[in-house]
Amino acid sequence: MALSVEKWVGFGSAMAGFGLLWSRMPEHVHDEARHIIGSLVPMLMSCFNPYEQISISEYGEERFRRNKMFDAVSTYLRSTCLDVASNLKAELGDKSRNDLLISLDEDQEVVDNFDGARMWWRLYPKSAKKRGATVITLVPGDSDEQPRCYRLVFHKRHRKLVLDSYLPSVVRHWREQTAMNRQRLLFTNHSQQGKSHWINVPYNPPAKFDMLAMDHSKKVEIMDDLTAFREAKEYHSKVGKAWKRGYLLHGPPGTGKSTMIGAMANFLGYDVYDLDLTSIKDNAELRKLFLDTTDKSIIVIEDIDAIEVELTTKRKGKEAAQENSDKRTVVEVRDKTKDHGKVTLSGLLSFVDGLWSACGSERIFVFTTNHLDRLDPALIRRGRMDRHIEMSYCRFEAFKMLAKSYLGITEHSLFGEIGQLLDEIDTTPADVADNLMLRARGKRGGEIDRLLDEMNGAPADHMLRVKRRREADACLAGLVETLKKAKMKSATPPMDSME
Repeated sequence: MALSVEKWVGFGSAMAGFGLLWSRMPEHVHDEARHIIGSLVPMLMSCFNPYEQISISEYGEERFRRNKMFDAVSTYLRSTCLDVASNLKAELGDKSRNDLLISLDEDQEVVDNFDGARMWWRLYPKSAKKRGATVITLVPGDSDEQPRCYRLVFHKRHRKLVLDSYLPSVVRHWREQTAMNRQRLLFTNHSQQGKSHWINVPYNPPAKFDMLAMDHSKKVEIMDDLTAFREAKEYHSKVGKAWKRGYLLHGPPGTGKSTMIGAMANFLGYDVYDLDLTSIKDNAELRKLFLDTTDKSIIVIEDIDAIEVELTTKRKGKEAAQENSDKRTVVEVRDKTKDHGKVTLSGLLSFVDGLWSACGSERIFVFTTNHLDRLDPALIRRGRMDRHIEMSYCRFEAFKMLAKSYLGITEHSLFGEIGQLLDEIDTTPADVADNLMLRARGKRGGEIDRLLDEMNGAPADHMLRVKRRREADACLAGLVETLKKAKMKSATPPMDSME
């Protein structure tokens, strides 16, 4: 007992001596000692803490691009771990009003088991700060105000299992679910509180290539080109080019340019992004919109010639020679009511075929125009718009495709006359299709109904065939009449030219 007391007395004396020595040391020695102790504390805590943590943020560095791993985890937890969660969130999906999506609510923790290892998941809301565990950050960038993120906590001994097996299985599950439940979407950019973002609706275009009113060989050529692009991942990687392709659709209004885009989306199974340049204020906003697009998508700028574009020149310096060397061409994109800012031509070109075009893969750019001659040659040159597809007026081959689609016939006594008229005048497939729609029978509908009444008692299938034949006769006769009127109008000179 006396020995123990002596030890405590000796320990107290030593501490008193250390305190006296510490008080006589210079202040900078105190600061240095505190710094050393402060740096050692986290290391000591990590040694005693048996758990590690992975953060998966909703957005990447500077919140500039959405993190696909965040979406993968959301899909995985929604399908595998919701049964053990007490706090859930419900919202309507994109497919229909009745498509209810249940997901994990914020600050709700769930437990998952994988090969005997336990994994703890929690969704932290915005501005959540990192807690006192060893952290592995899959997405760079950190700040006091962080976006939403998932935190995965696991035992240190399962680190290799998590990185090599568990997280890859989460990604595989996400891809399988996405492919199984895929709904094509139509996106458009929307400006809210001065910032643009994509909004979407379900997209199920009815158009298919076999319905397009154009030459059959031309359609086959386009489909072969799209197929070659879809299967050219290794080729683009081999030659060092971004996996993208540009199509310029040009021709008069009503020749099927928008229908062609729908057919391309159906053929490839891609989403469509309809980009409205008039609502974009600058190049930075254009780049962010582009980075938020997904792979396997068609990015469309329709009627690019109709956008009010003014080319101006900004010059810098005092002397004319210096000004000419520093000039920069700017595309000012405006609507008629507001000045939304400026998108430079170089910014638009970089979006299509520059540095930023390599951010992503398997994308198709489509420009449509009614006036090819109004576009800047730099915007539509080969390499940016790889294929120029002319959507022309309706000729006989295109008409036969329309007659088969709308009337279900491949031959008729009026085909010869219609073919001759289509060769003599320029009319669009839209105008021809309008005449072939069954609602376009006009006064002839009453005559067909009267004939069917007279056939009362005939077999149903016979009556149906007669009805279809009469409808086809009426529609084709109406088309002939419309084409003859158009021919006479085109042959008659305007009144002002006769004066």
